[in-house]
Amino acid sequence: MAIRRDEVFVLKRIPLRETSLVVTVFGREGGKFKVLAKGVRKEKNPLTARFEPFTHLSMVYYEKLKSDVHLVSEAAILNSNAPLRERLDRFTYASYMTELIEVLFGAHDPNPEAFDLLSQALRLLYDTLPNRVACAFQFKAFEIAGLVPLLNACANCGTTSLNKTFFSSRQGGVICRSCEHGAGGAIPISKGTVRTLMFFLKSGLEQAVKVELGPQTQGELERIGNRFLAFRLEHPLRSAHFLTELKPILKSS
Repeated sequence: MAIRRDEVFVLKRIPLRETSLVVTVFGREGGKFKVLAKGVRKEKNPLTARFEPFTHLSMVYYEKLKSDVHLVSEAAILNSNAPLRERLDRFTYASYMTELIEVLFGAHDPNPEAFDLLSQALRLLYDTLPNRVACAFQFKAFEIAGLVPLLNACANCGTTSLNKTFFSSRQGGVICRSCEHGAGGAIPISKGTVRTLMFFLKSGLEQAVKVELGPQTQGELERIGNRFLAFRLEHPLRSAHFLTELKPILKSS
């Protein structure tokens, strides 16, 4: 077994037997991988808190060459991100972002750019409207994963004359009115939404979250993101469904 050290974020954890956890993490150098944290669920064990969702850790682990679950040796908290677990809105949007990272990036496929994006997004959740952070984050994550939608021309015929614009998940971007008739599931979107998407993709996350989103743009971006992701993954995210159900509560709180 090789000894590895990495800086990681906890994406999720699953109990194993009575005392242990299988923890999925996303590392700067190791990408997404699973580790076994033995004995951390024993009564009054302070190590349990180190494996809460969103926790930023410096971790030493034994890499097992014949298993996809490695063994934790040491774990030190760099940032607990505890405030993200104390408010429903922050927790819900942070859960969406970590699940998005989990499904977009393969096991043991390092992506420092995605790691830095997640780190920045979790930090921004402390004092920025969570829906703005999550909205910009998802499209930046799509870009890093190589799933950039085509926005400056019709994805079907190539025309740049886009007087009335639709978004097609199947075509992978915007389509014109002529092509919309044969594209099942395409949804109309405004030019303002297209411009916002373009700004998200060319700007850093800190700049992107400063954009004030009107109700129409916010709704269109959410529909585009959800449909685009569901088409690519062939199933919706669990946290996205949970977020949809909670939005009436979040808006009133």
